[in-house]
Amino acid sequence: MRLRICLVLSILGLLANACSRPALTPPPQPDFVAEETAIRDADAQWLKAAQERDAAGEAAILADDGMIYPNHSNVLVGPAAYQAHVEKDFADNPKSSISWATNTIEFAKSGEMAVQTGTYTITGLGPKGDGSDTGHFVTVWKKTNDAWKVAHDIGSSTVPEAPSK
Repeated sequence: MRLRICLVLSILGLLANACSRPALTPPPQPDFVAEETAIRDADAQWLKAAQERDAAGEAAILADDGMIYPNHSNVLVGPAAYQAHVEKDFADNPKSSISWATNTIEFAKSGEMAVQTGTYTITGLGPKGDGSDTGHFVTVWKKTNDAWKVAHDIGSSTVPEAPSK
């Protein structure tokens, strides 16, 4: 009998202790307006670097493990690979110019990742500068050390492929 009383009192003590603990406070919700502004600012820096033909500036926006999926090429991993690709692209297309516009930015609930969609236009492609391309893109951003960096970026051309001869 004494054992039962001790057991019941012990259980009641544990329950009372558990009930008296303060409730866990949920982590603060991200300020999605501020985070969207930060991504738009980072994206504007990236576009400025691209328009100024600054390959190092473009590469700086990529996360250390970021991946770029260029058309007709292997996946590029990291800023150095992306910078080398952009430098070659500038050399192969000396008259090229790019612009893009954001359609949407959607966030993960945690506020640590975001997906941006939009459209792009490239003019002046090719050695003579008489080619062009338009299409859509998807960019996945991740927050690293309080800065937004590109985790993944892929574009999809809407220009029909030239018929094979």
